Amino acid sequence: MGKRVLAILVALMLVFGIAENSFSQQKNPSREEVEKLIEEVATKRGIPSVILKCIAKLESGFRQFDSNGNPFVSKGGYIGIMQISEKETEYNLEKLKYDPVYNIEAGANHLLKKWAWVNNEMTQVGNMDPNILEHWYFTLWAYNGLLERNNPNVNSSTYQARIYETALKEYNQEITPISKKSMPSRGGRLHRNINIPTPEVYHEGDIIKYTPNDIVIPDTMEKADGKDPLVLYDGPKGNAIGTVKEDQTMTILEGPALKRGFYFYKVKVNEDERIGWVYGNWIVKLMDNF
Repeated sequence: MGKRVLAILVALMLVFGIAENSFSQQKNPSREEVEKLIEEVATKRGIPSVILKCIAKLESGFRQFDSNGNPFVSKGGYIGIMQISEKETEYNLEKLKYDPVYNIEAGANHLLKKWAWVNNEMTQVGNMDPNILEHWYFTLWAYNGLLERNNPNVNSSTYQARIYETALKEYNQEITPISKKSMPSRGGRLHRNINIPTPEVYHEGDIIKYTPNDIVIPDTMEKADGKDPLVLYDGPKGNAIGTVKEDQTMTILEGPALKRGFYFYKVKVNEDERIGWVYGNWIVKLMDNF
């Protein structure tokens, strides 16, 4: 393993080791500490941090544990800060319960799966640039369930509206709602391949974008059966041509290229000089001081 890769892995272990230690007594630390963890995960995963923080605030009030020190599990078997269902067997159940960083990462992964599904199967907003907060409207709807209660023509207090209220109240962040005229009069699912224009007044998030010559490494989600591989594609959202190992480094050549709601980067795998494209959500930059 290269020295730079080893250095950043040690640094990450120290950061998250400190975080895990603060939860080691199964007591919730301060809201500020939890929000910092959420911001770090959002940065890695290419999600506007205010979106992920508002979900956590609404879902659990930032709680991983209850007042007795037990994992916070709500009715229906939803676990921890991000309220991930115990039925989602792709995740490590014990880590969902006792590891807040893992719970937050699972929440980010769950949100990205909903984002991908909306981009492929549901109504989109504008060009679905993920750094435009208004573009997450239908993904938030899907995160809470494609239910009629989240249709603003049926219920004024939808999940999306409550997220927007939380963003304004807690973070002074305005998000323009999608017009009710764009919604069906009833039901909880919108039609496929319909595009709604981005609201005239829109707001940008804080997604970090990489630039040519940045050095990055894989950082994929750990599942119950191990980490997902970082897949190398022949183009943005193209055909898979291989994978990148966890201890390999990559140099950014081009990007970001927006395709179906995701940022892609053209990279060179430094160890074997393969060239391809990767999702920006599953890589992290090696800092200049490593």
